[in-house]
Amino acid sequence: MTDRIIHGLSNEDYHNSEPYRQYLSSSQLKHYLRSPKAAKYTLDHPDTSKSDALRFGSLFHMAMELFQKHGTIDAFYDNVLIFRPPINEKTGKPYGSTTKVYAEAFARFLSDKGDKEIVTPEEAGLIEDMVGSLTNPSIGGATAVQVLKLLKWGKPEVSYFYETKDGIKLKVRPDLITRRKIVDWKTVATDDLSEDSINRIILKYGYHISAAMYQWVLHEITGKWYDFILVLVSKTEPYDCVMVDMGGYGYRYTEEYDLVSPGPGAMEFGRLLELHTTCVKNNHWPGAETFIPDNNGVRVLEIQPPRYYANRFIEET
Repeated sequence: MTDRIIHGLSNEDYHNSEPYRQYLSSSQLKHYLRSPKAAKYTLDHPDTSKSDALRFGSLFHMAMELFQKHGTIDAFYDNVLIFRPPINEKTGKPYGSTTKVYAEAFARFLSDKGDKEIVTPEEAGLIEDMVGSLTNPSIGGATAVQVLKLLKWGKPEVSYFYETKDGIKLKVRPDLITRRKIVDWKTVATDDLSEDSINRIILKYGYHISAAMYQWVLHEITGKWYDFILVLVSKTEPYDCVMVDMGGYGYRYTEEYDLVSPGPGAMEFGRLLELHTTCVKNNHWPGAETFIPDNNGVRVLEIQPPRYYANRFIEET
C-alpha cells in the first residue's frame, strides 16, 4: 500500500513511476470536462511532451524551490545550463540556429549537459526577474513580504495519495504546504492582474477545480481543511504579482462554527469525481453526448447562438 504522505519524492516519480502513476491527478480529472471518452483516451495515451508554457512553469517552480532552500537565485543557475551560441568573428554576432557551426556547438553542449535542464539566456533572465518580484519586498511589495513568510515556514513538494471508499486513487502535490495553507505558484502571460482578469484565468485553466481537489484530498488524509492560496506572477514587465485566496471557489472552513462551505469549484470537482467513479465502476466512458439531456434515449444538442451574434441582427432591425 502506498504511503499517504511522502516527502522528497521526485517530480518524475510522482508523475510517471509505479505505483504513483496509478493515482489520478487534478490535471487528469479535468479532462472529464471535455468528455469521459476524452479523459479515458488521455489516461491510456499519456503525452510525455511539454508545451513551452508547461516547461517554463516547471523551471520557475524549480527556481522557487531552490530559492527557498538556499535563499538565493544563484542556486537556480547551479542547476541549469544556459546555451549561448558561438560568435561569428566576422560579424560579431551569434551564429544562426540553421548554421553548421551552431548545430555542432549545440550537439557538444547536449553531450555535456547530464541531468541539468537547458534554458536560454532570455528564459533565465525572465525567471530571475519573476522570482525577484516574489521575494524582494522593494519590488514585490506586500505580496513579497507574505511570500517570504510562506517560504520560511512552508514545506515544498510534499506528495499526498488517497484512495476513496470506491477504490478511486487520487494524488495531489502542493508547491508549498504550511500549517494552514496550500500554496500554488502560477506564472501568467498577462500584466492584467485585476479581479476580472484573474477570474478568467482561473476558469480558463480550471484552477478552481484543482484547488478544491487539493483541499478535499488533504482533508480526507489529515482531517484538516486548508486554505488554498494561488500566487500569480506575471511573465510581462513589470512582473507584477498577487496572492489569491481561493476559498470562494473551493472549500471555505469557518472554524468558529465548524462549518465548511463548498464553492462552485468544489461542486465542479465533486461532479467530475462522481463521473469518473461511475465510468470506472461501469467500465464505460461515453463521449461528449453525456452532457446532453436524455430525451427518451435521444441526445441531440439544441444549440443556441451566442448572444453577441444574435444581438448583431436584433440591433439591425
